[in-house]
Amino acid sequence: MMPARSNISIPQKCLGCDKAFCGAYWYSQGVSSSHCNLICNQDTLKSIYQRHISALPDTIHGGNPYEKDITERCIQQSGKTLQVVISEWISKFDNMEIDRSRLQLNNVDAITSRTYICNHCYSKFVDFLLYWFRVSLPQNLLPRDAAERESCWYGFMCRTQHHRPDHAKKLNHVCRPTRGNQP
Repeated sequence: MMPARSNISIPQKCLGCDKAFCGAYWYSQGVSSSHCNLICNQDTLKSIYQRHISALPDTIHGGNPYEKDITERCIQQSGKTLQVVISEWISKFDNMEIDRSRLQLNNVDAITSRTYICNHCYSKFVDFLLYWFRVSLPQNLLPRDAAERESCWYGFMCRTQHHRPDHAKKLNHVCRPTRGNQP
């Protein structure tokens, strides 16, 4: 039974959260989901390079809708699709060109574009990549209203941005903390 079948080459575990997923295994065995046979969707656990994204997750930038909007506008202004931007940053990630310390997944040093992760961990991974996309943009490539904002002292760790919309909008939160308990 699940969660582990050691004699097969079908990935069954998310490297990002260490949870087991049965869908790929059962589908490889010809078993499909039914009302009697409930199994995970086979798309729940996929390698990073097999995934495609067409919209920003709502959870991006800690759920701050103002930062999400700015990132969306930056991507549109670049003339690239979200998938192209993510693919470029996956390459940088694979080449160890970005600091992985802020990635909120398990086994961070073992993760590559070939790693199998679940949908939830993929959203975290996309959030991480888009954080780096945003912080690496020169000020002149940010929308004017975003470029004119000062950075919040607590940066991405700010708790106030989640319950005070005026604060979330007024200050940049896609930045490193300069005060408080820094990671």
